[in-house]
Amino acid sequence: MSQLERDLRLMDSHIRIVNWRNLGHLDWLLVLLVAALAYIGLSNMHSASHGHGAGEATAHFARHGMFLAVGTLLALILVCIDYRFLVSLGPLFYVGALATLIVILVMRPGSRWFRIGPFGVQPSEFAKLGVIYALAWYLSKIGPRIRKFPYLAVALAIAGIPSFLVVTQSDLGTAITFMPLAFVMVFTAGCRKWHLVALILVGVALMPVAWMKLEPYQRDRVMTFVDPTSAPADEGYQIIQAKIAVGSGQMWGKGVGQGTQTHLRFLPEYRTDFIFSLLGEERGFVGAVLVIALFTAFLIRGFMLSGDCTDPAGNLLAVGCVAVLAVHVFVNIAITIHLMPITGLPLPFLSYGGSFYLTTMMCIGSMLSVNVRKGMFSEK
Repeated sequence: MSQLERDLRLMDSHIRIVNWRNLGHLDWLLVLLVAALAYIGLSNMHSASHGHGAGEATAHFARHGMFLAVGTLLALILVCIDYRFLVSLGPLFYVGALATLIVILVMRPGSRWFRIGPFGVQPSEFAKLGVIYALAWYLSKIGPRIRKFPYLAVALAIAGIPSFLVVTQSDLGTAITFMPLAFVMVFTAGCRKWHLVALILVGVALMPVAWMKLEPYQRDRVMTFVDPTSAPADEGYQIIQAKIAVGSGQMWGKGVGQGTQTHLRFLPEYRTDFIFSLLGEERGFVGAVLVIALFTAFLIRGFMLSGDCTDPAGNLLAVGCVAVLAVHVFVNIAITIHLMPITGLPLPFLSYGGSFYLTTMMCIGSMLSVNVRKGMFSEK
């Protein structure tokens, strides 16, 4: 490619914010991994509705498919938009996210959703994406100054404020996702490692204070994590049933639609937070390992694509998107197999829930947008 052609393409990239030709430059390995996980999610959701009334089964499966279709459309639209333009709107996205969290806190205290017709919208899910874009904008603007603690403190505050607002909605599970993604992004931006270590040590020292601030049911969840049999009919019930479901699948599983712990409703929330239990029961150890392998490959590919982008804003945007999905995958599966206390985080592509599915697909679209722009406008 001549220098003139490169200059023309670079000029075109700055002028054309929306470019539909980007769809021809997707990273097909990431797309195939997403498609495989989405297919397993559809299959699992169909099984999760097996044995219910026809109307209920159709509604959950159809809505899950609709969330996938709408999310895919949003992802493709994001691919066609220059991510640099979207990152420049990061402060606006962030303010909008905070506004919706405050509105729901004031207008509907104790609730996490807005109702729009027959659908519920959970602002805290979209706030994650707002924080990612805001941090990508801020960290790319300050550059090496992130090595100074005041700039690092501002970055962590950007994630901490919405996290606090979500905690006030009694949604500890969603709240804990903000700080890990912020830590990953500031680490990628080049902050001093000892700053992060010091903050972690302070957090550990403040754990007794945090323990006292937890709601009684949240403390019960931690205690029953240590010994689920201490409250087998209450807080320990879900842990016990989840372990029974996963263990009863053995090597090859009971077969699709044949799960007893889930279909006979011994295990609560098996369509949302404990969807991995259904997978383990019906697809067995082999099916569970296959899904974990697909998630691992997906996350590794995501980090590889972020590393290929030399633009700080694009690199940070992709890293943030991968980080928030990685937190969901790790925490959800760890809870299911009794490695962490119950916090209530959905599993990407598999769990039922519109707001989270749309946020997941928008993260995918953002990652692909970063990779597409890197491929079109950098010299090979």
